[in-house]
Amino acid sequence: MVMPLKKITEVGLIERFAKALKPCDPSVVVSIGDDAAVVRGAKGCYRLYTVDMLVEGTHFKKGESYKKVGYKAMAVSISDIAAMGGEPQYALISVGLPKKNAQTEAQKLFKGAASCARKFNVDVIGGDTNCSSKLVIDCFVAGKVEEKNLALRSGAKPGDHIFVSGLLGGSILGKHLTFEPRLKEARFLVKNFKVTSMIDLSDGLGVDLNRLSYASALGAIIFEDRIPMARGVKKIKNALFDGEDFELLFTLSPEDSFRLLRMMKKNKFAMSFYQIGRMTDFFSGVRMMTRENKVEEVGCDGFKHF
Repeated sequence: MVMPLKKITEVGLIERFAKALKPCDPSVVVSIGDDAAVVRGAKGCYRLYTVDMLVEGTHFKKGESYKKVGYKAMAVSISDIAAMGGEPQYALISVGLPKKNAQTEAQKLFKGAASCARKFNVDVIGGDTNCSSKLVIDCFVAGKVEEKNLALRSGAKPGDHIFVSGLLGGSILGKHLTFEPRLKEARFLVKNFKVTSMIDLSDGLGVDLNRLSYASALGAIIFEDRIPMARGVKKIKNALFDGEDFELLFTLSPEDSFRLLRMMKKNKFAMSFYQIGRMTDFFSGVRMMTRENKVEEVGCDGFKHF
């Protein structure tokens, strides 16, 4: 029986594609299901490939600045490469544009995408344009990562400490169009620590920590009073479920965790990392210890693509 699209979740759709499109080439290390695909490259190096589509009405409102939309389109794919521990190198951009003022609006769109690409040393080497009833933009980004520095969603161990790289919630107020991919932070982490797992927070802490836990076949416990909330965010549900924070969510062994926390106490440490919980094998899924010392399940009620 064919299921109506409105009843298909993003995760369910991805799982269907993964089953139907299993790779044949042995050079494919990681296929569908992580922040980027991983393919063997030169000796000691992997190639990374990711693509993200932004659709008017789902990822940005009609009437938003085309320049900001272009910036965001490039930034979300760069964020995926960062979550794998890698460095972005090349990009292809495909755009569907409404006919009205198409040339003028396209210039704004590409100006935004180009500004983000330049900032992170990404060469835009091609793409495609077409007519569309509403704005759609899709950025494919290719990058690289050293084999020893590759970070996946699936490597967390029981007892690992859970971190985020910044403040959460309230992205709909504008941050989702102007955020900076945590590329510098990701490269610092993989070069100095054994990052056991990592994902970028595109759909919200609740959703993405559940994804990481599922991929690692573990549970997770987080603590409400440790979750860093963005300015103006007053309710924990916004920090958990608003989505599109594009911070890093990652795990470290207790030893590496304590070493990172010691480094952060030193003067002139320019990055912020927040330890919010730990991985566990006592249960599956994600639970949160509230400020009232009650344990609650954290579901997958974050950003919805369908």
